[in-house]
Amino acid sequence: MSPPAAQEPPAPAGAPPPAPRRGGRLAGALRDLGANLRTALALAALRARAPQCLRATVMQLVLLFVLELLLGAAYDLYSVGWAAGRFDAFALPAASFWALAVLLSAGLVAAICADAALAAVLAVAGFALACWESVAAAALAIAADFWPAMDRAYASLSWIPLVWMALAYGLCAARFVPAGARRRRLGIFVVSTLALIAAQWAVDPAARLWSPESGDESEAASGPQAPQSEQTLYDQLDLLDDALDAIAPGQAGVTELFTISFGGDGTQDVFLREAVGADSVMADVFDSGAHSIVLANSQAHPQERPFATVSALQRALATVADRMNGDEDVLALFLTSHGTADHHLSVSLPPYEFEDLTAERVRELLDDAGIRYRVIIVSSCYSGAFIAALAGPDTMVITASAADRASFGCRDGAQWTDFGRAYFGEALAQAASFEGAFRIASRRIAEREAQERLTASLPQISVGEGIRDRLTRLETRRGGRILFAMRARNDLLP
Repeated sequence: MSPPAAQEPPAPAGAPPPAPRRGGRLAGALRDLGANLRTALALAALRARAPQCLRATVMQLVLLFVLELLLGAAYDLYSVGWAAGRFDAFALPAASFWALAVLLSAGLVAAICADAALAAVLAVAGFALACWESVAAAALAIAADFWPAMDRAYASLSWIPLVWMALAYGLCAARFVPAGARRRRLGIFVVSTLALIAAQWAVDPAARLWSPESGDESEAASGPQAPQSEQTLYDQLDLLDDALDAIAPGQAGVTELFTISFGGDGTQDVFLREAVGADSVMADVFDSGAHSIVLANSQAHPQERPFATVSALQRALATVADRMNGDEDVLALFLTSHGTADHHLSVSLPPYEFEDLTAERVRELLDDAGIRYRVIIVSSCYSGAFIAALAGPDTMVITASAADRASFGCRDGAQWTDFGRAYFGEALAQAASFEGAFRIASRRIAEREAQERLTASLPQISVGEGIRDRLTRLETRRGGRILFAMRARNDLLP
């Protein structure tokens, strides 16, 4: 006679029936991943009982590690753009170095506490906190792109997510030490926290999993694409020739806009980005894409555009003068860089020594080229000093500040300076008018600077009657609407 089949022990009275396990191993791993991320969020909120909820497995370490890399790559993709970037496998060691610091710290704490199982729990806690640190850091960087006040303080604010998560990790580690061992608990807290923060000084902060096509700053600084390399110098000749050849001639009988954008200081890429951005906005509003050129210096991307030098500007002005109809067309010259108190516009790309621009030099180049109708926009500190030398009946001059005032927002990595964002990024597309955009932008800049308690930059404008009349004949791209410089709609006026 066969033995009776084994039976499950009866459930306690009143206990709910055991929940059936849904899905396979992957579904279970994803549920544990969600639980670990929720626990890490509680740890970041400094909740005392959070560590006991962690699911410590090798699979969780792998999933959290991959998730943190994906979060970092997602921000890189936002910053660089899909079309303008590529995956850089060489950035993986720098992007994943944090994991080594967490593992070493977890092992050290487990050894001090004589509890081998503690290493896995702390490693999972550190990996999950690293994911939230990536989310917080990306949110902070994106916010800095939209709020000038945050943008100016970004260098200091960027440390907050890392320091906060490191403190949360240190507290988590210290909670596993018995309450009576206060010195040991304090020592573990300090060691665990500092281990995560110190690791940031051992990696290249410019390393990106999704990097620009032209390479990152470290590659540009030392490789064959470096600004000072022989290959870059030879390529510059072709870049400038190709850019000049691409400028299309104007159409007789139609007033058209030709544009030159000049990013002078190559030590910060904000000026390259602003020059490219201004060129794009003007092309969209005034259909000037076929009549434009961008000259810009950049340490990180020296082969992206022709260098911005006085000689290159001279050639560009001569070419534009040759292609435009002098009695009909208008030139918009946009200059962006650092400005000095003695009213020089910086033209810089180490190790070269380029000639800085002054208002008198710009006037001389324009006069020599024979360009009559001019819109000159200068985005720099102390740029108001350019007005006296450049103003004339056929000239409009717009500056980011008064002659004795600074302008703001020159953060490396930003898309715009404060003036560039207000004028090109916001106002010009709305007003479809150089003068109308100035009215909008100057009002917004004044409001923001007042809110942030900054010394007012006081953007300036000078408009000659000849250029004002000529601009009334310039048609915008959108529906052929006529551009009226002074006849803007009432809602665009202060």
